[in-house]
Amino acid sequence: MALKHLLQKLEALGHWFFYMIMRIFGPYGLIAARILLVPVILCYVVFSRKINKTITVYLKHRFPGEPGWKYFSHVFRNVYAFGSILVDRGWLGVNPRVNFDGTFEGLETLSKLITEGKGVVMITAHVGNWQTAFANLGDLGAKVHAMMQYDQQLVAKHYFDLQGTTPPFEIISVDDDFGGMIDAAAALSRGEIVTIMADRYVKGSSTEVDFLGAKVRLPDAAYVLAAASAAPVVVVLSAKTGVRSYQIKVWDHFYPEYATRDERQPMLKECASRYAKSLEKYLKRYPFQWYNFYNFWKQ
Repeated sequence: MALKHLLQKLEALGHWFFYMIMRIFGPYGLIAARILLVPVILCYVVFSRKINKTITVYLKHRFPGEPGWKYFSHVFRNVYAFGSILVDRGWLGVNPRVNFDGTFEGLETLSKLITEGKGVVMITAHVGNWQTAFANLGDLGAKVHAMMQYDQQLVAKHYFDLQGTTPPFEIISVDDDFGGMIDAAAALSRGEIVTIMADRYVKGSSTEVDFLGAKVRLPDAAYVLAAASAAPVVVVLSAKTGVRSYQIKVWDHFYPEYATRDERQPMLKECASRYAKSLEKYLKRYPFQWYNFYNFWKQ
């Protein structure tokens, strides 16, 4: 316990150091932090066997059959991409007036679905720079709710925690007895948007689908919620496309529905499979923006 507490203190010190660098270098703080990130990540990758072992599980699914030395390079790129996301988040936090350049591919489709008035279940994943991109969700024309576990004690602060402001979305906690489903259903009934991370399975019902050449379990909650509310599901994934730029893209959308109990499981299978296919297409384009750092295929 004492060791865990010490590690948390050291991690907090590391984040504080990066925030200080950003403030000291003013307008060049983002570049300075990105440069500093290189030796830090290199040390992690060279000296941490655990990091290499954990991330290589994903890389061997994404790049099967490559020589061992290439995986070392891939691990560095994957961890550096994640570190860059944390730097971006810190940059937004310590500089409330700055923003990044972004594009939203498929915005017209999403806007049209919102006007139907049935609410929208927007599913995403732990990829890209979702926090940076989602900082601009306030312009969609409907109130946005994010179903999530919100821990204010986390060492890696959300950008709005660093700013001391409220986020452009309302948080629905998934820690109550119903996993936030009642509040989410109420929001959809008002024609609002509910965002859900649909990649990590924690508890509840799930469906097994193919993903990058092997079976994986994905949670059913988003599709059950949408089917009960007659709301569409929209797969939205963000990607970091440059030092100060990002892209949000609608990769797919569909309406989960079933008439009888026998049709429920096939419906869930089809929905989870479509989501998995979208993720595969995303990772084909952005292979190193994947941040599920554990054995995803054993969740």
